[in-house]
Amino acid sequence: MTKNHHHSESPTILLRVSDGAFHMHRAFNDFQQANKSAEAYAGAGFSVAMMSATGRFLMAYDARRQRAAV
Repeated sequence: MTKNHHHSESPTILLRVSDGAFHMHRAFNDFQQANKSAEAYAGAGFSVAMMSATGRFLMAYDARRQRAAV
């Protein structure tokens, strides 16, 4: 009997999104999608840390508020 092992083609990427008072985690199997999401959260004013599924720090995104043109 053989076991059928399932795993994603890409390793899981975790985002830790924080506004300073609370934080949440988001998980992605696609690095490009995780990167786009991290940039969007940072653009909305959140600090974001990107980590591997094992907890290894990969990169950080600084919070930045996008200003509306007048």
